[in-house]
Amino acid sequence: MRYFITGFSAIVFLVIATAGFRGSITRNRPIEIFPDMDRQARVRPQAPNLFDEIYGSNDGRGSRLNVSGTIARGVPFSNESVNTGKKDNSNDWVEVNPLEVTKATLDRGRERYDIFCTPCHGKAGDGNGITSQYNLVAADLHQMKLVQIEDGYIFDVLKNGYNLTTNSVGIVSYRMPAYDSKMSNEDLWHIVSYIRALQFSQLGKLEEAKEGREELEKIVESQ
Repeated sequence: MRYFITGFSAIVFLVIATAGFRGSITRNRPIEIFPDMDRQARVRPQAPNLFDEIYGSNDGRGSRLNVSGTIARGVPFSNESVNTGKKDNSNDWVEVNPLEVTKATLDRGRERYDIFCTPCHGKAGDGNGITSQYNLVAADLHQMKLVQIEDGYIFDVLKNGYNLTTNSVGIVSYRMPAYDSKMSNEDLWHIVSYIRALQFSQLGKLEEAKEGREELEKIVESQ
């Protein structure tokens, strides 16, 4: 019996010495009983994929392209104006947002704008976002060429990105990223509407603002 007690005490001592007491602080790395749960085999974004080099298409890409001839569930694929920003069977931009504009859609556009656009373009759309403190130049959305440009063009820039550049090692990127994978087409159009509202708030006349507010109130009341 005494051997059992001695052995049991030794085991308890070893466990305490190794694992420590509950709530104790240590600089040692924790003991991982099942390390596979924390350190799973995975491919990091933009990193090479060694498995693909051997068994796949031999391009070594970790980020895989869509399978040719397939369409992801929920992704719009028709060439309608709401999906492309262009007129049907034409390369001309749609002049006016094809979606209905209401207070709810403007609120949605403002929410999405604040999340994705404010860091660069600023709350007022003047290009003075927080990134300007790091010498990153963003467009002033109130410049006349963007005020006069078609809604479809702004939608396309939001959807597909803008300002294609190539760095010293040949990697192609856009200074303004594409948000096609981040937002639905409807949300992109709502941002277009909100950008127009920002432009109108800075460049519109007081009389026009009153008329526009009355029209918007009528639209909201009819919903």
